[in-house]
Amino acid sequence: MKDLYFDSDKWAIRYLVVDTQKWLPGRKVVVSPVSFDYVDLVENKVSLFASKQQIENSPTASEQHPLSRSLELDIHSYYGWSPYWVGEGLWGVSEVPTHTNQIQANDFHSIEENESHLRSMNELKGQLSGYTVKAKDQTIGKVVDFIIDDHSWKIHYVMIDTGDLLPGRKIAIETNLISSIDWVNNEIKTNLTSDDLDRETDSVLEVDAISRQALRETSFK
Repeated sequence: MKDLYFDSDKWAIRYLVVDTQKWLPGRKVVVSPVSFDYVDLVENKVSLFASKQQIENSPTASEQHPLSRSLELDIHSYYGWSPYWVGEGLWGVSEVPTHTNQIQANDFHSIEENESHLRSMNELKGQLSGYTVKAKDQTIGKVVDFIIDDHSWKIHYVMIDTGDLLPGRKIAIETNLISSIDWVNNEIKTNLTSDDLDRETDSVLEVDAISRQALRETSFK
């Protein structure tokens, strides 16, 4: 796995970026959670419904940008995936990624090509290069990782290294506390205040306090 592309509008993982190495040199392959058969968190493996031949013949993604909406349409049409951006649910017609026949492949040309909100997860995180997270009255720290629900593939928490603000601590804040993202200046703004950081709530947690098994969530490195 090379990267994860997420929807910054709904905070959901939309694609896994696969490093095909010697198998398909020079190719960047993306697969949707819709195509996941199962995820083995112990062995760090993802099994796909898609065949090797299907992946070989799939549309090639660009290295310059996560994905254009036009390319997304081509990929979804190729695999027969229902567009996640059509409908009110997290995954369009549902809250979890599932195969559906509600939108036929020959109907894809009629789908409005509205703006894509895809971003690279690698772009946002990193001990030194991660985006800066800000409260209303101070800087909280740097994004170092994310905590994801492996059923719906929604990003529930952003993990933050608080640096000198709270030495030795990493906290996780719910994504619904994020008010905006400044893609130019690499900043994430939240609705939190410094007082919120001094008390643990369901929305602001010490990382060690989060039960990933209970939440069916996992942190992707």
